[in-house]
Amino acid sequence: MPSGTMAFMSKKDPATMAKYQAPPASNELQQDRNFDDLAQRFSRTIYATPRGQLRLAALRQDFSDLNIDLPNRQVLDIGGGQGQFSLYLAQQQAHVSLCDISEEMLALARDQFAAEQLPLISKHCGLQQCAEAFPQQYDVVLNHAVLEWLEQPFAALQLLADRVKPGGWLSLMFYNLHGHQWRQLMNGRTHAPASANQHLRESGNAPQHPLDPDQIQHHLEQLGFELKRWRGIRCVHDHMHQKIRERIGQDKVNQSDLEFGLLEPYRRLGRYVHFLAQKQ
Repeated sequence: MPSGTMAFMSKKDPATMAKYQAPPASNELQQDRNFDDLAQRFSRTIYATPRGQLRLAALRQDFSDLNIDLPNRQVLDIGGGQGQFSLYLAQQQAHVSLCDISEEMLALARDQFAAEQLPLISKHCGLQQCAEAFPQQYDVVLNHAVLEWLEQPFAALQLLADRVKPGGWLSLMFYNLHGHQWRQLMNGRTHAPASANQHLRESGNAPQHPLDPDQIQHHLEQLGFELKRWRGIRCVHDHMHQKIRERIGQDKVNQSDLEFGLLEPYRRLGRYVHFLAQKQ
């Protein structure tokens, strides 16, 4: 648990504990986001860019730092999309299963694994159908950049927890409320909205629910997990002017991001947060 969080949670007053209650479900029935229409664009605009490469470098470093055993381990990537990071785990001799609600994303994942001549079990389903599609428990469960697109993100945490073996790992990456609000402030939106821009939300191009990492940590602990790594991703990159990034070079930007992404208070300003939590 990061320094300061324990003291904050120990106050036990109603206002403090209310902070850790999951938000009520919306009265409007909305569908979770499906990325069939954006699969090729994501391939070009996220994973083939410095932002995407920085994300993958951060994930690789976290798994390496915590010495997570991968050879012959069973990995389930829920909402795995194109499978960029699970491909890396397969290259470390892990056995990967992957699901997504987007057939277009799954096709890209299958192509990537096939190009590397690596086996992949893939199924077309959403997070809510995972227990039926993948009834066993796994050594490592990945859920990256999915929660913020769900209409009931906190309800999904129980479904993820159920797929992890005792002693296994949950790798959870989500869109960070603090980074979102700070970015809004820096762009002149002084009310710092806690939700996505309504126009972008309606068009499906912005995460519906930026998430508070303290709330996520609390819920994981209630589900029997111990948080072992908290990293902010793009806590330097996204708040540095593009001209400055170009002047000092992407390598220096990445080095700073990987370093400060593990430190308070900077990690709280990352565009994304990565949690590695172990099931007790």
